[in-house]
Amino acid sequence: MKKTALHILTLLAVLSCSVLLGACTRNHGDIGIWFGTWHVEQIIANGTRVNVGGDYFFQFQNKVFRVSQVSGLEQMVESFGTWDEADGGNMVIAFPAPDVFYIQMPGLESHNDFAVVRESSRSITFTKVDASGNNYTYILRKQP
Repeated sequence: MKKTALHILTLLAVLSCSVLLGACTRNHGDIGIWFGTWHVEQIIANGTRVNVGGDYFFQFQNKVFRVSQVSGLEQMVESFGTWDEADGGNMVIAFPAPDVFYIQMPGLESHNDFAVVRESSRSITFTKVDASGNNYTYILRKQP
């Protein structure tokens, strides 16, 4: 009897910890499909696919946004900003501290107004026009 009670208490403790730890990954509520890491599969500038060195990743959590560029096995550059869904299927991504904005991603600026063209739990397509009038399309795929 004591052994069964001990097993039940252990199981409850493990479940409680996993629920508490799982809740920490989504501060201030569920942000839906945006939560997690997204690989930038393609960048298209003015209708032409852009070849870039390395890989870019977007990460969303709460209102914090992280973009990282990975080149090779040991080189990574990252910048942090904020993101917010605007009305009408739009998104704003901003990097409030220009002195720590290190990413050299085609079309990405310190303030970005994206139109969300297509979204699902596995794929997202953004478009934007940069300050010079160039049209950019970003196709992202959710990472497991």
